[in-house]
Amino acid sequence: MSDLDIQVILSNRFRTSLEADKVTIEMWQSLGLETKAQFARLAIGRSLAMGKLEEDSLDSKGIEVPAQALFTTENIGAWIGLLVAHSIETNSAVITNQEGLRGAIRSHWHRGALELHRDWREAENNYDKFLEILISRRSEMPESASLNIDPNSDANVPVDELNNKIEDESELLVKGLTQLNIKIQIKESIIGPRMTRYRVLLKNLNDSSKLNRNLGELALAMNLGNNLPAVSNGDEAMTVFIDVPRKKSTWQPVPFERLTTFIKQMKHDSTKLNVFLGVSVTGKDISFELTSAPHLLVGGTTGSGKSVCLHSMIVSLLLKHDKETLLIALLDPKRVEFSPYSRLKNLYKGKIATEIGESKEFLNDLVNEMESRYSLLDKLGVSNISDARSKGHQLPFIAVFIEELADLVLQDKSIESLVERLAQKSRAAGIHLVLATQRPDSDTFSGLVRSNIPARIALTVQKGTESKIILDEVGAEHLLGAGDMLIKMPGELPVRAHGVFVTNSNVKNMVASL
Repeated sequence: MSDLDIQVILSNRFRTSLEADKVTIEMWQSLGLETKAQFARLAIGRSLAMGKLEEDSLDSKGIEVPAQALFTTENIGAWIGLLVAHSIETNSAVITNQEGLRGAIRSHWHRGALELHRDWREAENNYDKFLEILISRRSEMPESASLNIDPNSDANVPVDELNNKIEDESELLVKGLTQLNIKIQIKESIIGPRMTRYRVLLKNLNDSSKLNRNLGELALAMNLGNNLPAVSNGDEAMTVFIDVPRKKSTWQPVPFERLTTFIKQMKHDSTKLNVFLGVSVTGKDISFELTSAPHLLVGGTTGSGKSVCLHSMIVSLLLKHDKETLLIALLDPKRVEFSPYSRLKNLYKGKIATEIGESKEFLNDLVNEMESRYSLLDKLGVSNISDARSKGHQLPFIAVFIEELADLVLQDKSIESLVERLAQKSRAAGIHLVLATQRPDSDTFSGLVRSNIPARIALTVQKGTESKIILDEVGAEHLLGAGDMLIKMPGELPVRAHGVFVTNSNVKNMVASL
């Protein structure tokens, strides 16, 4: 590296291809970045995680960017080290001089920019979805990439090392509570994927209600911004758990492999519809069994992770069931969320309902199927689908996923009565509903629908009134977004979870393998 003098490099200017330069300008503006160089760095990092560069001739007609804008004196050494190490590990032309460095930066910038542009289109130009794709990819890098490119990336270091980098906020917690005249003793702390749980001994039992009333003041004292800590009963007398949100830079995503491993390790049981949702505040796996729900309402604003939550449930079911034991009915007025399942063999009626007429036809057919099954159950003298199976009638479960029910109801009010009828009667017939919406309100979710949908999942919503529609209580308005959720099963208190991230690529690959 004798020809790679840092001071000389910092005095240079770098550029990429004309095509990548146009993409860089578009993405820089779309993402609201301050400088073009910020996206260039992101693109180079994206490319470094992909393996060997193709040997192709690129033009260098993009607009020049000064090296001091692209890098800084503090990180230039790390970037050069990564570029050189990548060239060595991938058996590419080893970077030994200034010209070789220019070529490597041009190529990595070009490839990374085009890949990020594809990611942006896959996210449908949605910033939150795009960010979730990047976070998920970082969590998958140890298995999917040939190199561990960024040694400073929290997602690429062992959990123990990451935990060492997370600030201990126990003193700040004690100080904040002292200002509220609440005296405590911290007994233990547990570092979870996004929050740190403190096991706290209250010196005065009456302080429990005071603590719950003053969470906003505690967040202000601890400099948590708009994020509130959460309080729940502890495991011993006079103790509570206080879950404190951390900075996004310390979050540990839940990779797709966590879902597939969990489901595949479960004992196969054709009478169960087990789904994996993610992990708890302390990192423990969370799943539930849909037939015991028996129907589910999922609500959350745009970008909250609602659609990804639906994907995790569908994928969980498909990993354990074929078309003989399970059919998936998909109603998608948005036309895009369920498209990766269009060639699925388990697909009810062999297609996805996207038009209002098709959706109403689907629901009418499901009502007729339900009544037909009840006639069979009466004839057999049994009360549910499991008993019918024991007598030789192999009726498959039907899991009905409706993306954005509110849109359907607003277009055709009669759809609500069909949903109500299914919600009231379909459990014993083996038909289970998963209803999703980003606009939970009393106009589109009547009391009759909600009373027959006992299981609820709330992702981030804008107002406490929306949280009440989903959970019958407030709380979802304070979630962290990006898959953070409250899960409320029948007769149980809400449980907080961080959802697994499932990309369209994950779904397409899984469907292709089936």
